[in-house]
Amino acid sequence: MSSKRSQKIGLIALLILAAGLVISSNLWKSNLKVSHVVVEGNRIVETAEILRLVKVEKNARLHDVDLMGVRKDVLSHHFIKDAVVERDLPATLKITITERAPLAIVNGAEILYLDEEGIVLPHSISKQLFDLPVLTGVSPDVALVPGTMVHNADVQEALAILATSKLVGKELSHMISEVRLRNGGDIVLYGAERGVPVIFGRGNIADKLVRLEAFWNDVVREQGLDKLQYVDLRFDDQVVVRWNQ
Repeated sequence: MSSKRSQKIGLIALLILAAGLVISSNLWKSNLKVSHVVVEGNRIVETAEILRLVKVEKNARLHDVDLMGVRKDVLSHHFIKDAVVERDLPATLKITITERAPLAIVNGAEILYLDEEGIVLPHSISKQLFDLPVLTGVSPDVALVPGTMVHNADVQEALAILATSKLVGKELSHMISEVRLRNGGDIVLYGAERGVPVIFGRGNIADKLVRLEAFWNDVVREQGLDKLQYVDLRFDDQVVVRWNQ
């Protein structure tokens, strides 16, 4: 037998073996069944609450699970921003959750939350308590429907203030207890301690918050909060204040 013929026969044998392994692997995969559904990444929404949305029966064939269908069902929950659904061989369906984080409370006929994008979230009973600032003065014309986005300019600017305050400093963001809207006018913040008003105005959000933090750390802590009547941030490169005599 020539060397070339031997090589040819060996190659054919390898191809047959490879094909057999592929067929065996596919047969093995096709017989795998779902025995576990694992949820990761959730802190606000209870795992049991998410699992109720997953319409996959135990012992269903793992290969037959409609991953996009499961994702769509999970995303129907208002608090879930995104979900990745994967088959984790041999018997697990893995769901990785990205939640919407409430940024402010809106008081109305019922308690509602808003996230950074302005998505309205329903009141949720959660182990994670929301120590959040309250958004007041929202126009009655603004529809607050869970799952929808609020495009109102006042609301969007208030949310931008709160989101930016978290980036400037954790202590600063905790200092804000209320954001009051004034129908297109100056936005006013109220402090968590003694409710001191901070006339924020509109625009230049990051600059104003940096000035506010510096003023609070350098001046208010020395002078004392009890003497402070209000803070006005509407003027460029300065902080205007009024103190009690």
